[in-house]
Amino acid sequence: MKRLLLSTAALPVILASGAGAQVVVPLPQQNPAPTTDREVPTQQTQPPGGIVVPLPGTTPSEEALQPAVPIGVHGRPDINPYERDIDMTVPLTFLSRSLGDIPMRLTADDRFLLDSPAFLRLMRTVLNAEAHSELSATLAPFAVFGPEDLAETGVALTYDPASLAVVVVQVRPDQRAVEDLFAPPRDDLNDVNLAPAALSAYLNLNASQTYVWGADDQQRPTINIDGAVRFGRVVFEGDASLGEEFGLTDTTYRFARNYARFVYDQPEDYRRWFLGDLDPEVRGQQSFVQMGGIGVARQQRRFNTFRAAVLQGNRQLVLQRQATVRFFRNGSLYRELRLQPGRYDYSSLPLLAGSNDVRVEVQDITGAVQDLSYSQYLDPIDLDPGDYEYGAYLGATSRQLGRAPDYRGPLAFTGFFRKAFFGRPAIGIGVQASAKVQSLTGQTQFVLPNGARLLLDAGASRSNLAGAGYAAGIAYDQFFDRGGLADNFSLRADYVSPDFANLSNPEGFNLTALSVTGQYTRQFSQSLLATVSGSYLKGREETGDTYRIGATAFYRINERWTVRAGVDYAGFPREFAIGSGFSANIGLVFQPDYRRRAEARYESRDNLAELSYTQSGLNELNSVGFGGVLTHREDSVQAQGFASYAGNRFDASVSHAAFGPSLSSIDQLQATSVRVGTTIAFADGVVGMGRRINDSFALVYPHETLGDRSVVAGASLAQNNYLGKSGGLGAAVNNFLASYVTQSVQYDVENPPTGYDIGPGVVRVRPPYRSGYAVRVGTEAFISATGTLVRGGSPVSLAGGRTTLLDLRDGENPQPMPFFTNTVGRFAISSLLPGRRYLVETYGNNGTTERSFEFTVPADNDGLVDLGTVVAGVAR
Repeated sequence: MKRLLLSTAALPVILASGAGAQVVVPLPQQNPAPTTDREVPTQQTQPPGGIVVPLPGTTPSEEALQPAVPIGVHGRPDINPYERDIDMTVPLTFLSRSLGDIPMRLTADDRFLLDSPAFLRLMRTVLNAEAHSELSATLAPFAVFGPEDLAETGVALTYDPASLAVVVVQVRPDQRAVEDLFAPPRDDLNDVNLAPAALSAYLNLNASQTYVWGADDQQRPTINIDGAVRFGRVVFEGDASLGEEFGLTDTTYRFARNYARFVYDQPEDYRRWFLGDLDPEVRGQQSFVQMGGIGVARQQRRFNTFRAAVLQGNRQLVLQRQATVRFFRNGSLYRELRLQPGRYDYSSLPLLAGSNDVRVEVQDITGAVQDLSYSQYLDPIDLDPGDYEYGAYLGATSRQLGRAPDYRGPLAFTGFFRKAFFGRPAIGIGVQASAKVQSLTGQTQFVLPNGARLLLDAGASRSNLAGAGYAAGIAYDQFFDRGGLADNFSLRADYVSPDFANLSNPEGFNLTALSVTGQYTRQFSQSLLATVSGSYLKGREETGDTYRIGATAFYRINERWTVRAGVDYAGFPREFAIGSGFSANIGLVFQPDYRRRAEARYESRDNLAELSYTQSGLNELNSVGFGGVLTHREDSVQAQGFASYAGNRFDASVSHAAFGPSLSSIDQLQATSVRVGTTIAFADGVVGMGRRINDSFALVYPHETLGDRSVVAGASLAQNNYLGKSGGLGAAVNNFLASYVTQSVQYDVENPPTGYDIGPGVVRVRPPYRSGYAVRVGTEAFISATGTLVRGGSPVSLAGGRTTLLDLRDGENPQPMPFFTNTVGRFAISSLLPGRRYLVETYGNNGTTERSFEFTVPADNDGLVDLGTVVAGVAR
């Protein structure tokens, strides 16, 4: 805020710096004696205009082109035209990036002093350990320091009055910390200022009903229930439904449990534990089977959203002079950077699947060129090199899939372990076992030159019912980097023996012996893409063989229009002859934005013509989505329209479909479906109703000082695009938080009292799995006070100070709040308690403080106190 007020004084300099030419801007000058709390040798005074001081970030050859600050009466650049000490907080920058904010004092004699502990903390990311230790030793005697105190350290500073920032203009290359040029974003560096609720829960309720027009027997409604309860770090989650269940002979209306389990996360180790109904993860030739028991899985991707497939090695670049560095990957320029002297780490350079030939070209400011070359490969088994993952699940197996689990099957174990190495192929092994069937699977790959990979899968099994069996798979894929364009080729073949068995198939019932699939994608330009693909399935016994080959091309006419066309030929066994033979298709897509999409397509195989349009809704209040599809086949026509609505406390959708042999008789069969859903959420005593929650959520509710005013959760109250609104049914619900991602929860107040302090309007959170937050908007200290401070009949401009609560009550220990005035003496003080008395003190020279004025906040005020003109030294 201090920087904002001071920007008025710096406006002429800011305008001058944007002109791009040498400009000397005269600033206001007075001539009282400077007052400082540390003596520093004063430079010899130069005649006004005799010295032009370049602003930071320039080189000697560029000085003539840069705006400058004139020398003042104290023999230094005139960075403080007000001739009195000014305290403020400013950014500390280095190489055009901000390191953070630091307290600074502009002295009356045009010097600047910085807070030593804050400076040392911010410089940790710039200096290596040895240089930082030396800097700490140099600044140890000083609570505050000036740039002249760094003369022997190799670090140089300047103050830029145009940007109101302190700039680090010099750090010797040998002092620089290693900078990672290609580091992915680090989510853990984001500030998180709100903890999740100790106890939170939500329950999603959805009811749907389909009505068939003219039918006597209507289907009964379906009700789905799912939700979660989180206490500490333990989550209980479940899903159930009540609805029709169709059997071979009859239909029942019954309640079914889909799953219920406890989940415990250890995000620091990328590990998750399960107890209850399990959905085991499988790899390679393993099969899925539903289980009830205990499980554990380690997977970095689940907890680290910014995980990137990069090679973590030990490759560093040391630059003694400013240089241009170009990174070439497989002969194509990946990135060009302009770097200052220092040490840089480029081991996180993103690589392509397969072999990578990397060349680094360094051209420094003298024109000298150096080349560094090496070859490396990336193992794309879905893991970062050096990373590993595993899963292990033990429990009773379910004998049915797609219905409520029935754990009367045998006790079984399924698990896998996969590891990616540096410079060696990754490996994976898997085990599945019960008393009746056991299988062992393995996976590895060989990374070949020129961006190619050979993947091998294998499995062996033994079953009491089928005996011994085996399965094997081989895959080859190749990536072609063509300097901005890319091609892909892949080919895979799998063979399964007649007796290969696993947990989901203990009988070894395998109708397909061999499957082969292949695909080649060619990117001819940024607008034209074509794909050729084919598949072949070799059946056993009477099943017969199946094959298909086809080609499809996509052409992007412009940003909105795309045309697609293709041909294919398919062959099926005689008993499944529908769809065999040659077919052609063509489609035209219109997509003006990410929400709206229209398509017209035709396929010759079934003489199918279709028109469709979709406009998706948003997860915002009063958002509407709608669309429709009209399909014509040789002997039938189908039309369907649908719409969705997102309300504050619920969401709903409706669709209507009509069928018939032709357009004139399309109303022969009609069906209408309606769905309504809502959510009840709880977090640390706060309750709210809203729309469906899939993971984590926040309940935003008003402080009692806001009375019956509503608060909203979302991006903008002014544009009405928020997610939820508080009211008679509880808090506003933000239902759109993702776990293990740092994100913002924004809030606002509808028609707040004038001057009411609602806080920053946003909190930063990093939600654990299925967690909830309670966000209170407002506080008891909600009043703001404004006025103008004068002394001797003149405004007190750019004064700094503090505001202190005087009438303390039991248990209160509030920290003083900052106080400052702008160039015309105006001030604003926020976060004041009603009915309380405050003291305002201002800072004088030599670090002294003086009592400026006292005031009392009216007890019945609802937001803003206008103190009018306040005379310094006079109590109110």
